[in-house]
Amino acid sequence: MLAGACGVRPTPILPGSAAPTVSVHEVTVYFGSADGTTLVRRTRSHTGSVDNTTAITTLIEGLTDEEKRLGLRTEVPRTSTPVLTVSNLILLPTDMLPLSKLASYQLFCTALANGAAVNGLPSGVDCP
Repeated sequence: MLAGACGVRPTPILPGSAAPTVSVHEVTVYFGSADGTTLVRRTRSHTGSVDNTTAITTLIEGLTDEEKRLGLRTEVPRTSTPVLTVSNLILLPTDMLPLSKLASYQLFCTALANGAAVNGLPSGVDCP
């Protein structure tokens, strides 16, 4: 039996190009007004890709110092368990349940606004 080489010569190690950079995107989250009667849309800068998991995780992380100074509030419970999103389905950990009406609206509107942005739909989300 005879075996032969394919004729490809070894090459030296080739240097790569510069590391890729990640652009800054916006994440939209909804918090409750000070009196809890309306939702307030907040836009935050985020480095990396933005999807519903990113948006919901940002919402769960809570208010920034500035948002606290503005009197905003949240009823979305914190959790250390990851939130999963599959397509348009958001799977919340059981330690977040049951949700208040405001928390449900916060999650719904945050997911709706970011789903529209990711899918290139109009951004005029009308939330309660």
